Amino acid sequence: MAEILDRNYGNQTPEENEGTIDLQNASANVCKFNRWGTVIAVGCTDGRVFIVDFITRNIARTFSAHALPVSSLSWSRDGRKLLSSSADNSIAVFDVLSGTLLHKIRFNSFVTSAVFHPRDSNKAIVLQINYPPTVEQFSPRLQKVLTNETTASADELVTCVSYDRKGKYIITGTNKGKLIIYNSETLRCISWCKQNSVQQIRQIFVPMKSRFIITNTQDRVIRTYELEDLLHQKGGQVESKYKVLDMVNKAAWKSVCTDSDGLYVCGASTKAHSLYIWESNTGSLIKILHGNKGEALLDVQWHPTRPIILSIAQGTVTLWTQAHVENWSAFAPEFQELEENERYVEKEGEFDMEDEDADDDATNKDQQGEDDIIDVESIKPEEFLASSDEDDIEVMRPSRNLESGPLWYIPIPPEIDNPETDKKLPVDLDTLLNPAWVAAAKGEDIRRYH
Repeated sequence: MAEILDRNYGNQTPEENEGTIDLQNASANVCKFNRWGTVIAVGCTDGRVFIVDFITRNIARTFSAHALPVSSLSWSRDGRKLLSSSADNSIAVFDVLSGTLLHKIRFNSFVTSAVFHPRDSNKAIVLQINYPPTVEQFSPRLQKVLTNETTASADELVTCVSYDRKGKYIITGTNKGKLIIYNSETLRCISWCKQNSVQQIRQIFVPMKSRFIITNTQDRVIRTYELEDLLHQKGGQVESKYKVLDMVNKAAWKSVCTDSDGLYVCGASTKAHSLYIWESNTGSLIKILHGNKGEALLDVQWHPTRPIILSIAQGTVTLWTQAHVENWSAFAPEFQELEENERYVEKEGEFDMEDEDADDDATNKDQQGEDDIIDVESIKPEEFLASSDEDDIEVMRPSRNLESGPLWYIPIPPEIDNPETDKKLPVDLDTLLNPAWVAAAKGEDIRRYH
C-alpha cells in the first residue's frame, strides 16, 4: 500500500521545518491533535493548557487548572471535552467550547497518563506512579482498580496504559516487558504475554485506523504487534510482527507516533531534536528530520489526516510539513500567465442563455447543468474520518450552531492589529454639518473653529 501511495502521490511524510506555534512565551511539554486535526491542545510547564486553531495558528482558549507541569492530554471522541493530567496529582476535564471546568479529581501520586475512553467521554483510565491503573467514571463518580494477577507480578508496576481503537480492551505495559490486556467492561484480565525483552515498556501507541499496536521499550526497539495475536496469548513470549530501531546511534525513544493508517512510524530521539521516520511494514528508514542542536525532544504528534508532525523541544512547538514545489506542467497546454490585466473579448454566443447556432443536445446539457442546485450552507462530514463500524455517517455531522454533534472547530473573532476608533455619527443634521465636528472626525485641531 505504501508503494502505491509513493508512486501515485509522492512521499506521504514530512520533509522540512515550517515554523513554530506562538504560545505567548509559555513553555510547552505535551501536545495532542483532536480527531480531525483542526484543533491542537498544548500543555505547558506552568500548568496551563492552550487550545490552538490549527488553520490560523491562533490561541482560541486558555485553561488554568493545574499548578505544576501538564503530563498528558486526551480528547473525547466528539472533540467537546479535553482531559488533562498533571504533576500536581490531579486530572481535569474541560468543556472546550465554553471553556469551563467540568471535573477535577485529585490522586495520591504524580499522574503520568490519563486517557479518555474512545467511545464514552464519561470514562477514562488514569495511571499514577507506584500505583495500579484505575478506571474513572465522572458522573456518577466511580473508581475501579485494575489488578495484576499474572504470575511473578509481586514487584511489577504498570508503566503505560492505553485503550484499543474501539475501546473494547485496556492494554497495559509493565516495567518487566509484559503486556496485559483487560476487558474494558468487566475489567478482567483476558490475556497476557511477554516481549522478548525484560526492559520497561515506556509507551503503548494505537493508530486510528489499524489493527496493530506499537510499543516503545527501554531496550530502544519499537515493536509492532497485531492485536488479535495478543488476545490469544496466555503467558507465553510473543514475537513482534515488525520492529524498527536506530542501527547506527542506538538511540532511545522519548515518544512514538504513526500516521492514521499506521503506514509510517515516527520515533522522537531522547538525546537530540531528531525525528526518525520508517515504513512500518518493511522497517526501512525513510527520513531523519533534524531540529536545532542542543535541544531535547519532549513529545511528538502526527496529524490525523495530513503528512504533518508536531514536535516539542525546549518548550517550543515545531511544525514539520512537506516541501511544496510549484509544478507548472500540471496546467493545460494553452495556459498563459498574465503579467497585467487584459480585456477579454468574448466569443459569439459564449455567454448567451440560448445559442441559436449550437446543437440542441449541447444546449439541453448546458441548461441541465445550470439547473443543478449547489449546497454551500450545510456541512458534510468526510467518510474517511468515520470508523468502519459507523453505519450512519451523519453522526459525524455537527449542528450549525455547534450546540450538538462533534466540535470540528472553535469559532473565534478575527484579531485586528490596529483597530480604528469607532466614531459614531451624530443624530441631528446640525451637528453633522458643524465644521468643528468634521475637523474632530479627521483628527485635526478644533481650537481654530471656536
